[in-house]
Amino acid sequence: MNPKNENVPKAADIPTITPEMVEETNIEIAKRRAGIPGSPLKNIADAPCPVCGLQSVSFVDDLVFEVVLTGERIVIPNLSGIRCSSCGDFAFDAVSSKIIDEHTGNKPAGGYECRISTVGAGKLGMYFPKDVLRVMEITKKVKAIVTPLSRRKMIVELYPE
Repeated sequence: MNPKNENVPKAADIPTITPEMVEETNIEIAKRRAGIPGSPLKNIADAPCPVCGLQSVSFVDDLVFEVVLTGERIVIPNLSGIRCSSCGDFAFDAVSSKIIDEHTGNKPAGGYECRISTVGAGKLGMYFPKDVLRVMEITKKVKAIVTPLSRRKMIVELYPE
């Protein structure tokens, strides 16, 4: 038996996008873009940004919400809200927040535990679980950019070298 074929999913296990699903998505996008049920933020243009202070916050209907909950990646495109064209900060409106809550509200937050240890010369290293390495295809040839968000949260972005 070839061990390389063990992780290959069977055709029956791969989800299929049906024409009905595409049509439902197109209808939902059309409703959002038509303003049904309408955003109270629709008339905002060149408002002051609370982050950078410039007058560059405007209504947009192309925001994307992306999150990973308990190993499941959820991406919700075509949401509406406001975005600063200068610094990129954004916020969803009430309609979009309700849509996000409908898709994520009943799912528990999850994640993987990593160990942090000393690697020498006053530096610390982080050991990722094998599942994370496999799912995200992390190898030694990947460059990571770490962005601190607060004292307890950070974003790690991966880029191939």
